[in-house]
Amino acid sequence: MKTAGPTDWKALPMPELHTTITPGLLFNANQVFCMKRGVIPREMEDKWFVYWKEDSLYFHRSWTGFCVYIVRFLCDDIGAKAAFATVNRDPDQYGGTDDEYDRRMIAYLIDVLLLRRPGKFPSRSKSRRSRVLEMWSQVGRAGLGEHPDDEVN
Repeated sequence: MKTAGPTDWKALPMPELHTTITPGLLFNANQVFCMKRGVIPREMEDKWFVYWKEDSLYFHRSWTGFCVYIVRFLCDDIGAKAAFATVNRDPDQYGGTDDEYDRRMIAYLIDVLLLRRPGKFPSRSKSRRSRVLEMWSQVGRAGLGEHPDDEVN
């Protein structure tokens, strides 16, 4: 499995319009190791390009390259704490404005994409059908438990 790096996919910088939130997530050393591998999309249904650089995880939408989240970690020998995250607030790139939703989405993306464990999708929709469509648009096949590296031998 190839470790993702910033030049492995289209990756635009975080726009000037952004905010900072505090995810407050804790991870052990093994989980940090897994997160550092990142995710390189393999097909259209892989919605995120994620890589680790200088104690930060960068989350880019795979189709556009827009940077949506940069999560900065305080690391030590035991593990890491997600100390703060920069969140895109440019309405031309990302329509989100809810800090709590973004906190939950960051946790979900880390769980599902990087740690490959079940997570609770932070849906804003009321109907089941709308929630399913929202999850598909946000995480694609990862919401079905499939991962870009599943096909790589």
